[in-house]
Amino acid sequence: MSWDSLQTEVLAELGCPPWRQVWPAAMLPPDPFVVAQLAAAIGIAPELLLASGIVLPDAERLRDAAVKRALWPQLRRLKARR
Repeated sequence: MSWDSLQTEVLAELGCPPWRQVWPAAMLPPDPFVVAQLAAAIGIAPELLLASGIVLPDAERLRDAAVKRALWPQLRRLKARR
């Protein structure tokens, strides 16, 4: 769960701090290199990949197998629609 600053402050006052602060991946701009490589892998333009609404991980997170397992089905569906 993501908490905004007001919710975090209220929780702290109640003695219930959040376990950890997590920044949503959608807030970070996608890495242009990752966008270009993924778009080339599925054979579409990078602009179409960005416009698809798929949240793209950075290059470091792409090394995680779970991230790849979550991403590739979305990319395959996008390729099938084009």
